[in-house]
Amino acid sequence: MMNKKLLTMLLVAGMAVMFITTGLYAGTDVPDTIKMDYNQYKKRKKQPPKSKFIEFSHKKHNEDYKISCGDCHHDKDNKPLDLKIGDNVQRCAECHTKMAKDKKNKKDIMVLENAMHGNCIVCHKDVNKKAGDPKGMKGPAPASCAKCHVSLKKK
Repeated sequence: MMNKKLLTMLLVAGMAVMFITTGLYAGTDVPDTIKMDYNQYKKRKKQPPKSKFIEFSHKKHNEDYKISCGDCHHDKDNKPLDLKIGDNVQRCAECHTKMAKDKKNKKDIMVLENAMHGNCIVCHKDVNKKAGDPKGMKGPAPASCAKCHVSLKKK
């Protein structure tokens, strides 16, 4: 009788450890390259089908450029998140859910386009300024519209 209880307790404890360990390693599997294929933008002039979808190299930004997760990923108060590989991460569109600019508030940060442009362009201009361009438009990081929004006609 005692052996059955001990065996049952060990089995339950082992299963608990297995579930906890699995939970620790479960997280978002982030692809090396992320395609910004938000279908809600099909009517926009600079978005598909008139231009290619923007492809963002997550791996290159993180590993080669040494940009930390918190430089892009933030909480609702715009404070950087302290993320590690394997943590659960949401895409921009999970929080920045508005797909169209409001005529009264064109800079609304909840609009996905504003959030992505703000995050990408501001960072790219800073990189270019550090590289010597006072306006931040020319340098190693693309900062103009056509550098990211590549026309399908230019194939």
